Parts: sequence; C-alpha cells; structure tokens
Amino acid sequence: MKVGSAFILDKARVGEFIESLGSEMQIVAPKRQFGGDVAFAAIKHPDEISWDYGNDIHPPKRFLLPHYEVLFRYKTNDSIQIEPVMEERPQAIVGIRSCDVTALRQQERFFCSQICDPHFESRSKNTVLFSLVCNQPREECFCICCDSGPYLFSGYDVQLTDLGDRFLYEVGSEKGAEVSAPREHLLANASEKDLKLRDSIWLNADAKFQTTSYLAKAILFISANEVPQSVWDQFGAECFRCGSCTNLCPVCSCFNVEDTKDGDGAFTRWRYWDSCQFAGFTREASGYNPRATFGSRVQRRFYHKASYQYITRDGRHGCVGCGRCVVGCMADLGVPSVVKRLRRAVSEQAKLEAPA
Repeated sequence: MKVGSAFILDKARVGEFIESLGSEMQIVAPKRQFGGDVAFAAIKHPDEISWDYGNDIHPPKRFLLPHYEVLFRYKTNDSIQIEPVMEERPQAIVGIRSCDVTALRQQERFFCSQICDPHFESRSKNTVLFSLVCNQPREECFCICCDSGPYLFSGYDVQLTDLGDRFLYEVGSEKGAEVSAPREHLLANASEKDLKLRDSIWLNADAKFQTTSYLAKAILFISANEVPQSVWDQFGAECFRCGSCTNLCPVCSCFNVEDTKDGDGAFTRWRYWDSCQFAGFTREASGYNPRATFGSRVQRRFYHKASYQYITRDGRHGCVGCGRCVVGCMADLGVPSVVKRLRRAVSEQAKLEAPA
C-alpha cells in the first residue's frame, strides 16, 4: 500500500475495521459521556464512537502528554538506583480533528527536535492518527485562518472524509500504510467521482466558518513590539488567572516536575501540566519573578503564539484555531478577540503618533 493512496471505507464495514484495529492496539475515539458531552476515551466497542461530534473541549494531546505521569523512580540508600518508567503501548486515535493533528505535530517538534524527551517520543511513535475532516465547523472554530483545517494535506497517518454512506480513506504516512495494509480487504479503491465529492465537501466546509482571526497582522505587531504596554496590562487586569486557556490549548506544552517520597530512601519523579499564566511558573528560587505582573504573563503567552522567533524555531505559529480558548476564557481573551483588539490598539496608536 502506497502513501497517498485513496480508498473507500463503507460505513457498514467500519465496525469490522475498528475491531480488527483494536485487536492490535488500544483505540481512543470520541465517546458520548454521561450528560451528553463528547470526550476522547479508550473504547471497547466500535458502537461507542461518536462520529458526528464537534470537538472535545479537552485536547487529545493528553494521550501523548498525560496530565500527570511518572518519569522514573529512584532509591538513595547506599547508592542512587534509578528505575526507568516507560509506556510503549500502541494506540490509534480515531476521529481526531485536523487542528489537533497539527497541534500534536507541533508538540513533536517541541519535545523531539533537539534533546528528545523519551516518554513523549515513545508514545508518539506508538500512536497512529486517524484524522476526521470537519464537514461542519463549530461556531468558535477558526482553523481555516491558521492553516490547520478543516482538512489536511499532510501530517495525518490516515484522513477520513465523511461522504454520506462511506468514508474517503486517504493514507498519509508510512505508519498509516502499515496499519492499513492488513485491512485492505475492507477497503475499495476510490473513484474520480469520490474525489470530486470530497473536494466539494471541503469547499462547502470552508464557507461555513463564522469566526476569523487575522493572525498575520498580530504576528507583525507582536514581533515588531508595536503593541502598547498598556494594552497588555489591560488584558492582565481582565484575566481571571484560571489557566483554562493554556490547559485547553492543544499546542501549549508547559509542565513542571516534582519528586515525592514513597518510603525510606525511595522517591518518584512526576511530570504534570503547568501554565505560564500562573505566577509560580516563572518564580525563581530567590523569590524573583521575571513575569510578576498579570499583563506580562498574557503578553508572554501571545508572544509564544504569534512571534517570528517561534515561527522560525517551530516552523509555524503557535495557534491551530481550535477555538477552545474562545469557549474556555471567561474574560473573552481567546485568540480571535485578542487579535482584533491588538489590531485596533496599534491602529489607534499610529493615529496618535501621526504628524498633525
């Protein structure tokens, strides 16, 4: 099976496909929870998958970067004895949205581009991403402004487009080809008509977006330091410091490490999610905090999201347009809102500085 191949997976055979895949690895997919919300979870049966969901408010990055994880255990009795802890269980994340696929590739660059993190690398290598194209974007979504959806041309292992009674099944990587080959008997070759229908569905999805975010302008203003400090201070005054923006963001990678004592001379080192919006994140042992004000922390977050420095380092800006910050921020400091206010503030500042 070649990378770039396109097939048809009839919906009547999806269950058989998932069961076959599940015999080799854990299946993680969008699942309807008590109360009606949909969240990614490990499933035991194909019928548990909610194919018509919008998106999970909690990013599926937690299956590669858990909220809490043990890095290693060690003992310090007569000598230091380190016991590595490594998870190597294969898994397939089925139904993941384009924005989250893009975000996970960004996480891979962060954790594995220089000094490679063995825990993230192990999970990444053992994870297959089955991306599901968004035929109906949510109101808060703006991935179309961030080059991360509602469909992808690269980055996925397998991409599924809902054509009605069937899925268009596109193989995007060697890993995708490897897991697809044993199940090729469940697939049929895609026709030219199928590909044209896919293109029509994609164009229709593009036209449905309601939220826009002019990131290019924000990147220019932030990188050139043209945003007045008073604007950042105002954002800081409005911020509730709850950390929802960073905890819900699929691209954010802030973490902390902590050692706990398990017994006489025995310890465990943990890693857990942290937030650059918390005062303690940058506070040094001396007590000095280089980002002590709320405004400076909001400024830093958006500098990380939209500055040339990080685009040069990471290959793209730090936002995938998933809209989770729009939903989660009680102060309306999601990316689209902040970008709009930055543009307005810089424009007003330019008018004030213009010669009479």
